[in-house]
Amino acid sequence: MGKQNIGTINALVRITLGLFFISYGTVKATKRPWHQRYYILILAAAMKVAEGIVRYCPVTDMVKKQINANLPFNLFSDPTNIEGDSPEDNQSSGENQSSQSTNPPVTD
Repeated sequence: MGKQNIGTINALVRITLGLFFISYGTVKATKRPWHQRYYILILAAAMKVAEGIVRYCPVTDMVKKQINANLPFNLFSDPTNIEGDSPEDNQSSGENQSSQSTNPPVTD
């Protein structure tokens, strides 16, 4: 199992909604036990409760790995260091760009 990849608020929301849908599915399944969809709802909700408790979501982990594999830069790293340059290089090129582009004075 991987390390935790969802936050505390996200985990609490998953637990709360998961418990709600477990109770909703249980009530519906007792009234209509021949419908399979309520059992699927209960299983999916139980999975969300478990994800909230352990604070690990395998779908979120797979999406993050796919994004990192397909992008030429790391989306979840330092945003100032997009192309792998050192931060000093980014700052110096930003200074050159800002000195070249001047805004015209605003007159009323």
